Amino acid sequence: WASFRVHNEEDYFLGGRRFGKALLLMHWLCTGTHSDMAVQTAGACARVGLGGIWYQWMYLFSTPFYWLIAPMVRRLRLVTTGDVYRVRYGVALEIFGSTVALLYLVLSIALLLRGAGELVAGVTGGALATRTSVIVLALLFSTYVMTGGLMAAAYTDFLQGLLLIVLSVLLVPVGLNALGGIAAFSTLDPAKLWITAPAGAKEGDPLSVVALSILGLVGIVAQPHVMTANGSGKTEHEARVGMCYGNFVKRLLTIAWAFTGLIAILLFPQVLEGIAAGSVEAKQASEKLYGLAIRELLGDGWRGLMIACIVAGVTSGEALMVVGAGVFTRNFYVHVAGESTDRKRLWVGRIASGGILIVGIVVALWAASVTWLYVASVKLIALLGPVFWLGVTWRRANAWGALASIFAGVSLWGLAALPADWLAQAPALANAARHYLAWPEPLQILVQLAAQFGLLILVSLATPPIPADRLDPFFARLLTPVGKEGDMSLVSPPAHFADEAALGLHGPGLDYAKTAHLGYAGLRRLGLEIPRMGWMEWGGFIVAWVTVGALLALLYGLSRAVS
Repeated sequence: WASFRVHNEEDYFLGGRRFGKALLLMHWLCTGTHSDMAVQTAGACARVGLGGIWYQWMYLFSTPFYWLIAPMVRRLRLVTTGDVYRVRYGVALEIFGSTVALLYLVLSIALLLRGAGELVAGVTGGALATRTSVIVLALLFSTYVMTGGLMAAAYTDFLQGLLLIVLSVLLVPVGLNALGGIAAFSTLDPAKLWITAPAGAKEGDPLSVVALSILGLVGIVAQPHVMTANGSGKTEHEARVGMCYGNFVKRLLTIAWAFTGLIAILLFPQVLEGIAAGSVEAKQASEKLYGLAIRELLGDGWRGLMIACIVAGVTSGEALMVVGAGVFTRNFYVHVAGESTDRKRLWVGRIASGGILIVGIVVALWAASVTWLYVASVKLIALLGPVFWLGVTWRRANAWGALASIFAGVSLWGLAALPADWLAQAPALANAARHYLAWPEPLQILVQLAAQFGLLILVSLATPPIPADRLDPFFARLLTPVGKEGDMSLVSPPAHFADEAALGLHGPGLDYAKTAHLGYAGLRRLGLEIPRMGWMEWGGFIVAWVTVGALLALLYGLSRAVS
């Protein structure tokens, strides 16, 4: 059915920009929620206690900002993050940013396939091995996505969202019954029932919470599916409701995953016995607990339902395939093929989505653990976070600064991967690497982000700025509300920038002079372009922070109730 409604690129990659609030809310819930997240969160909480929840709650303090980020992204009126880098910085950044985006999408697909594969293997008691499960699950959702695009993904997400909720909450009451009630939690170390892990735990401790929260806010805007999910909304209001509250539903479900991990380790302590804490083996073993709990606690019929829920969770990979196809088609293929028809680009996108899935399967089978895939994907996309954030807010940011920022991030991230014989030939580098790697990982994250932002600013100030006639049409996009394009149209964009100025607008570019009053004049004198916030923006932002407080209070209350 969805395939018959796909007539052009915008239909395939953005669902024709026709999604309403309810559909977008469930689409965001499913696109951002996979079966692997239950596996990974439960495993982390089994290892370090409730503090393990922060692997997924690293975005909790970012979520109120989604109320402001979503309309910003929708106003860009572009299809991929690569389009943003092209219009803002030029083709070189488009190619590099799109390469990182594709690698991130491959890691994300591998992550959800590996996590779901571990679950199915656990539920079936090994009758279906993890490798076999990964391949079968990938084949289940690939066909209709290659045909129907984002529209097929979004409509199936609606039902799958309901199944994800079942997957998240079903094990908690059954597990508590098997334990004989909440009194069993008293046998745990009290530190494991606090909402952060003890200092020095290396996972979920207070410093990790701070670092991961900042990393989450920096990296979220660069995640390629954020552009397509928000771009599919009818207006910017649909986009903000879907992004903000679809993710709040996920934050609520994460609490259930955390307690499932505590219940599972109480029921099956032998899983981690004799394994060094914090080791790769401990992570691999703990990630089997969720599937083990399903197999041991549920009857045959309920196990079948849970397998259906796992399949529902893995189908969120459908949207990632569509996003990857869009990045490949719009940011690589068009530069090689030049002018081509919508029909040809649609077929290239469909073939590309299959290719991305195949690479994702290979990575899923090769990776050390679900947690490794998750951390690698988050760190990778954060390389582009400073480039995106300063690109949409600071006029002085340029391509040289962006490249310097990315180089700083790659260099610091790559220190741990340098071979020992290379370091031996550069004693100064070896000494710096030894000191840097001796710091706790959360501190390394904060230093890397500071270096990236700092270098972007310094190098941009030290190199020639981008001409104003190129920047004005870009910032006019961010200042023009969706639906008001006709009032802000640009009569004659600069000839050397005409294609970029009109990209995705179905008409001429937007006139910055007509939109300037929609930003803050005082900040503009500092080179900052921030759209004015009205009662809708401030009110929704405050309500979102109240929701954050309510979720923290709920987790705290539950932790005290069982301690």
